[in-house]
Amino acid sequence: MSGSIKLRRPPRFTAEIVADARERIAEIVADLEQLTTDYADDIEVWGSAVTTAGWEIASLGQWLGLEGEATLLLGGASYPEIAEHQGTSQSNVYNRVGRSLTLAPYAKASGAVTRVSAEGLADARREYAMDEPGGAGEPGPDASSLAERIPEFLRTGPSSTTEIVAGLPDYRRSSVLSTLSVLARRGVVVRTGHGVYALPPEPGRA
Repeated sequence: MSGSIKLRRPPRFTAEIVADARERIAEIVADLEQLTTDYADDIEVWGSAVTTAGWEIASLGQWLGLEGEATLLLGGASYPEIAEHQGTSQSNVYNRVGRSLTLAPYAKASGAVTRVSAEGLADARREYAMDEPGGAGEPGPDASSLAERIPEFLRTGPSSTTEIVAGLPDYRRSSVLSTLSVLARRGVVVRTGHGVYALPPEPGRA
């Protein structure tokens, strides 16, 4: 790239995504090793296990690629810089960034493609800067209130982070995502998929 991109810290949500992917890839590889060892003489089981693992790892790779591009954009890189660095076209990068979980709340549908405009990217960078320790801007509503409102919001069922952020418009996106992380670590909410949260099952229920 034309210049060094430096962030004082990784975006929280992207860091979570990387941690989840690392854990899942380790599980996939461990399962693959077990299956190919236990069924070394069964070509059908062996081949099926390798195929399944390969496609799942490839899917995780695409997902991480989107988040990496989102992080570069938050750090100040441009679409042309990322495209040049990756040896692809600017429109290629522009068209896929809208699928990033980190930038999805700033994306808008443009025909069949979801895109993050220059204005949306400016909003994302502004929120990222506000979330920096000692960042500028007015603090959002009380965090303890947010920790109560998220579980209340999830009473209707599992929701994506995009839906949760949209349903709590009084709070900055970064505040919602970081509070979700804290609640997940405490077991108040659970992740049921990539970027999807729900209340934990009630005791005694399957």
